[in-house]
Amino acid sequence: MYGMPPGHVFMTGLNTLVLLWLLVGLFIAGLVLAFSAKLVGIENASVIGAIVAIIGGAVLGGIVAGVVAVLFAWMTPANMPLAWLAFLITYVWVIKAVFHTSWIKAFIAWIIAMVIEVIIAFLLSAIGLVVLHPMI
Repeated sequence: MYGMPPGHVFMTGLNTLVLLWLLVGLFIAGLVLAFSAKLVGIENASVIGAIVAIIGGAVLGGIVAGVVAVLFAWMTPANMPLAWLAFLITYVWVIKAVFHTSWIKAFIAWIIAMVIEVIIAFLLSAIGLVVLHPMI
């Protein structure tokens, strides 16, 4: 009755594996964003800076999107596209701020990174390493 529940070690191993895959995915996304930033012509792009931009963009973008969705809740059908647009602008702003570049270069780097990441996801799903969501 007291002590660890059954399967405790298994669940700890699963949580560790999920954390490991999250970190691997974050590193790959950082590599892709750094590569796309170099491709666009951003001189001081690095993998660490790209990882910071990804985490910061996701956190700040989520906060801003939530605030916009709540503020425009009275426009029920339109508040989600506005929240998505606010998320996108915040995310690109974070990339712009981290890499000290222009809005256009940051947006193009983000677009290239998204295209490359979708291609990588499809390739990994084709060989069976990743299962894509049925809505994609």
